[in-house]
Amino acid sequence: MTNQTKPDPEDERSEASFLSKTLKALSLLSIDPDNLRGLTLKGRAGPIRESLFLLLPKVFNTSKLKKIYPSVSDNNLLGGIDFVQTFKTGTPTRTEGLLNSKNKTVLILSMADLLEPALIGKYTSAIDDKHNLCFIASDENVENEQISESLSDRLAFSVTTEGIHFLQQKNILFDHGKIDAARKNVLAIPITKNVISTFIILSQTLGISSLRGPMLACYAARAAAAFSGSNQIRNNHIYEAAELALIHRANIIPVEEDRDETNETSSPSENKPNDVSETQKPMIPPEMLLEAIKANLSPEALKELTDKRKTKSKKQNSSGFGQKKQGNRRGRPLPSREGKLDSANRLDIIETLKAAAPWQTIRRKKSNAKKSKILVQGSDLRVKRYEEKSDRLIIFTVDASGTAALGRLGETKGAIEILLAEAYAKRDQVALISFREKKATIELPPTRSLVQTKRRLAGLLGGGTTPLADALSVSYQLAMQARARGMTPTLALLTDGKGNIALDGTPGRQSSQTDVEHLSKIFRSANIPSILIDTSIRPQIFSRTLSQNLNAKYIVLPYADSRRLHSAVSAAIT
Repeated sequence: MTNQTKPDPEDERSEASFLSKTLKALSLLSIDPDNLRGLTLKGRAGPIRESLFLLLPKVFNTSKLKKIYPSVSDNNLLGGIDFVQTFKTGTPTRTEGLLNSKNKTVLILSMADLLEPALIGKYTSAIDDKHNLCFIASDENVENEQISESLSDRLAFSVTTEGIHFLQQKNILFDHGKIDAARKNVLAIPITKNVISTFIILSQTLGISSLRGPMLACYAARAAAAFSGSNQIRNNHIYEAAELALIHRANIIPVEEDRDETNETSSPSENKPNDVSETQKPMIPPEMLLEAIKANLSPEALKELTDKRKTKSKKQNSSGFGQKKQGNRRGRPLPSREGKLDSANRLDIIETLKAAAPWQTIRRKKSNAKKSKILVQGSDLRVKRYEEKSDRLIIFTVDASGTAALGRLGETKGAIEILLAEAYAKRDQVALISFREKKATIELPPTRSLVQTKRRLAGLLGGGTTPLADALSVSYQLAMQARARGMTPTLALLTDGKGNIALDGTPGRQSSQTDVEHLSKIFRSANIPSILIDTSIRPQIFSRTLSQNLNAKYIVLPYADSRRLHSAVSAAIT
């Protein structure tokens, strides 16, 4: 018999909690989609997500579900001229867009982390103006890209399927009877001033600046009350709404000392109980509500939020591609725009005809060319646009001098292999430069071959002096050549920073340091992303200074495990 490891009961409870939170958020959203407006669903593709999406039509049985992708056209979203019907009937006929639909609609935004700003603007405008639209923003990239804050701020909930084991699939159940009953009663439940005051004070405590947070939390508490069969919002509904609608928006969680200082510095008039009427007092003291929220947070999330702002960096280019650029020949299609025909532009015939269609009746009346079926003017011309993403090149520049060989060349090679695996997984191109004796050598020009790179790396010999200045010079030239070919270069420099050969090949530590400082500033001025991994046994002031001159991410090899290297590369490559 095969021995199966029993699941940890603590892990099972955690997974059940994640799943329960996700199911509750979807249930509340289906009860009052007009006011809650949507949620963000984060998690990799898998059986849990698949099961949830299969059940959505039953959960949102009063709405029409439509899945759309980042490449959706303006005509599909906003409607436009029905080309076939217009020319068949001779009168302009318009189609209905998804954002202009008169029916209740739930739009599932696939790959929402890759949405362009212009498309996000259309969605946020629709959320603000339309009350029959609900959005489920799906984000499958759990490590890097994040959904736009302007979009997620307008959606009530944020849940994840990460951390839910596939065995929990059997527990994905919705209480459709309670959901249907709650829909009928939710609008009859009052949102009192006490409820509003509770969420406003809590939002202020959590550092939430947007008023949408407490507003959506009020609607979430009302939906939770309707789901439980209650005719008023109670304390347990406040807790549920705070956990589902506010905690993911938190920027800070104050510690006890901060609250004490706040109480001491507040004026006596602010603490008088008579200043606030009974109808405006919070239902739950903010301290109790905050402690309850903290008790439900994971240790990692609590550590991140305590006494510091959340870092919401958006790594838009960490998906294996370099910088974006617009072209007219290939790449991801962009909406056509009005333009002039020349050698650089290509005509979009369909969009041109669509632009000309509404004006045909007027133009025929003014024109003598009655036999012409279609009258097209210069203002109707639409040209095609595409968005290309350049390849990304990671230049590994490796110190193979005597100090490295005597020290940690073997571990350096191991660190590079970790970085190579990361680069290969994202289909980056890599180049290998080694430096020893009196010059730096390009061991391997830009390539995607992981096997060839590892072979060259394994045969890398160590010993001799350290021509660090020449290594920077060769790396800079290779980076600029790659940039000229439309690639996005990044430098990964592995050294102890102790150069002793000047750029002209003469020995001398002082002259070498002068050349290194000058070249590193040139690197910095070219805005080439860099990381510097200190390969010495103990951290060196030389390498730290060099990283500052390069404006590079600095990490020390003794602590550079695979996770730290992965994080460093992802942070440096933009």
